Amino acid sequence: MSDLFARAEVIKTPLGDGGFILAAKQPLGPYPPRITDHLVKWATADPTRHFLAERDSAGAWRYLTYGQALQRARSIGQYLLDSGCGPDVPAVSCAENGLDTACFSLGAIYAGIPYAPISPSYVSVPAAFERLKSCIVQLQPGCIYLGSDSYVQTVDRACEHKVPLMTRTGVYGHSLETAATRAPNTVDTYNSSIQPDSVAKYKFTSGSTGAPKAVINTHRMLCANQKQLEAIYPFLNAHAPILVDWLPWHHTFGGNEVFYMAMSHGGTLYIDNGKPVAGAIDITVRNLKSVSPTIYFNVPLGFDQLVARMEIDRDLRRMFFAQLKMVFYAGAGMPQRTWSRLEQLSEETVGRQVPVVTAWGATETAPLATGVHFESHRTDNIGVPVPGCEIKFARIDERYELRVRGPNVTPGYLGRPDLNATAFDEDGFFCTGDSGELVDENNPSAGIAFRGRITEDFKLQSGAWVAVGQLRGLLLGQLMPVASHVVVVGENRDCIGLLVFLDIHAARKLAGDDTLSLDELAQHPRVLGHIAAGIERHNRHNTANSVRIERHVVMADNPSAEAREITDKGSINQAAVLRHRAPIIEALFSSVPDATLK
Repeated sequence: MSDLFARAEVIKTPLGDGGFILAAKQPLGPYPPRITDHLVKWATADPTRHFLAERDSAGAWRYLTYGQALQRARSIGQYLLDSGCGPDVPAVSCAENGLDTACFSLGAIYAGIPYAPISPSYVSVPAAFERLKSCIVQLQPGCIYLGSDSYVQTVDRACEHKVPLMTRTGVYGHSLETAATRAPNTVDTYNSSIQPDSVAKYKFTSGSTGAPKAVINTHRMLCANQKQLEAIYPFLNAHAPILVDWLPWHHTFGGNEVFYMAMSHGGTLYIDNGKPVAGAIDITVRNLKSVSPTIYFNVPLGFDQLVARMEIDRDLRRMFFAQLKMVFYAGAGMPQRTWSRLEQLSEETVGRQVPVVTAWGATETAPLATGVHFESHRTDNIGVPVPGCEIKFARIDERYELRVRGPNVTPGYLGRPDLNATAFDEDGFFCTGDSGELVDENNPSAGIAFRGRITEDFKLQSGAWVAVGQLRGLLLGQLMPVASHVVVVGENRDCIGLLVFLDIHAARKLAGDDTLSLDELAQHPRVLGHIAAGIERHNRHNTANSVRIERHVVMADNPSAEAREITDKGSINQAAVLRHRAPIIEALFSSVPDATLK
């Protein structure tokens, strides 16, 4: 793997309170002052090279070259400047991934206008309207791009003051197509005035515990993060990446790491309109049978579903592994069973094991803070600090909180001095709220073991801590693919309980009946037997009160998008589930729990 990975070497500096700081020995090299400098570079060097692609209405791939992307960015940026946007007046989008969304975002950022992508679910899900309104009020934008004409009335109602609304056609106002033909006038001057600490984006947190917060993303953060990726994965310089990706661009993983990886290295990003959810996974399979990626990003649930398809579809696995150099998962821990199946399939298909890696970070870290760039078969290993980034292990009770300092870290939140005052510690480290420990106390270069969110962890009546993130990963490894999500509960109880959500396709296959509803599957003997057997296997190897599951319930529905129980990336929102299903949790811990509570 020496041609893929840089050598992982870190320095450990002890602190007086029992904590310590980790930093990479490798220094971070220079990077450009503006993230759009990469676009200019490739548009100048190779203007006909394919940058982005998406399916058209007939199903054929429609391409946008680097030259076309720069031309459209300059024109749209000029239009936005002429419409009143500027360094203090951001441009907003509420749109799915697509060529038009990409051009709007690049136009804003090229012109020095902060760009803020808002989750399309805030527009399409009525219960999320207050979140949409909160985002718009915080931003006070000069223009909002909508991916669908049907969203216009909802967004207009969320605006306190009249805001120009833009769609592709301009039926209800401004037209993206018209903007893309505006003659550039002053836009290049605005671009050249951008400084490393100028705001490139406002990225919203999920808002799982309140109103979404607008995280400031500077050009320095985005450029440094891409240089950090290049530093640990040097093969990016030799092989322009080919990416097939669905991860939403309003999230930091898809919108920063993946999108700018393609742009920074002259790669091609094929926009996948599929998702790891029922039905939509078929779209992803079709796309992966059309294009062979060189790096593939997904969340663990998505990998589990793809592995199941590859095991029965030779053409899919042949195309998937044909050029693949690395698979990259994030968002949750990868179950060991899924990891092993991926390695086995790659070896059977191309005669070698394709490396499986992960990383760790947050919206506030652009997102990369650590990365695995060495051989590791531990699913909880999130790697070591990337060059230029320091990780402090700060003592919190018996645990360590992971804190981050470096050029990839946000200066703070828009309009929230109260949050900014507590977001950083006395040494300037951003406090992530995540917990971790060294994989090997005697070898800090072996990586960091992720231990989940400190706020998710809880104590039992006995006083024992329950590490929710770690336990969730162990249980999913036993229960996938029939279980799509699990939620660990039991704060201040005498034992741990579990809420189990089903994957309807896998559960139907197990039950032998493709017509059964989730309600029926949650009561089916084979499904209940499979879940009970998986929990029993877990308990045989995990006997302590802090890891043993004593009670469980198989849910008769999916996690609710309206209640924010599921994120746009397809991961579970623990806090929202606990709030929304409090009566079920209470019943679960009654004297005689019902394994099919609704």
